[in-house]
Amino acid sequence: MTTDLQKATNLKARLRAGKLCLGAQIGLSDPAIAEIFGRAGFDWVVVDTEHSANNVMTLQSMLQAAASTELVVLGRPLRLDPDELRRFLDVGAQGILCPFINTGDEARQFVKACKYPPQGIRGYGPRRAGSYGFHAEEYFQLANESLLCIAIIESDQAIRNIDEIVSVEGLDGVVIGPMDLSISLDVFRQFDNPVYVSAVEQVRAACAKRGKAMGNGCYSVEHAESCRKKGDCLLLVGGDDIFLANESRRWLGALRKQ
Repeated sequence: MTTDLQKATNLKARLRAGKLCLGAQIGLSDPAIAEIFGRAGFDWVVVDTEHSANNVMTLQSMLQAAASTELVVLGRPLRLDPDELRRFLDVGAQGILCPFINTGDEARQFVKACKYPPQGIRGYGPRRAGSYGFHAEEYFQLANESLLCIAIIESDQAIRNIDEIVSVEGLDGVVIGPMDLSISLDVFRQFDNPVYVSAVEQVRAACAKRGKAMGNGCYSVEHAESCRKKGDCLLLVGGDDIFLANESRRWLGALRKQ
């Protein structure tokens, strides 16, 4: 069976090669969701603790459920908080998708929080991550190079600082947060607005220049297909609550018309 760090290393290699990596967001709390996404063939998921009732215990349960699949499980914290990031990584998260990274300095803080010295400031204590002591030394040796550090770009400030952000060593890539970015640009949900389109293109150009993975939060299949054609490789294409709601509406809408 592929270990958690091997899964992260494999996904990182695919991103560096520009290969398509499809992900989903988990907002509900049943660990079976991670297992289902893994069986379905998703490359990665992110457990959202920013906008849901999920927490570090939920994240650990999701990791345990996904262990029998090839799924990479990332944690999405409330904010850039080294203490919270350390707990996510210590229970075995294979990386972090961090919200509201707005400056190069914040990107550097983010990466340092995810890495052990001398590259970072992460304190030692990999409980589940180190197999409860069975493979702790191996984990310590491999973690810095294996774990994924991905920033969410979701503000006008981040767009202005995007070149500095993606220049940070150790940052593997970025994902556009379309809702908050459109709010920040004063074009909420106007994804065809030239202001929004221009902002995304600035991110895409900066990633291409610096060799970082370009990602997008996709709001439709058509949008995902468009992103893929433009070379974006890190696509967040939906989530548990969205899929459940959409399928519920589809079935009920079809049957109640009869």
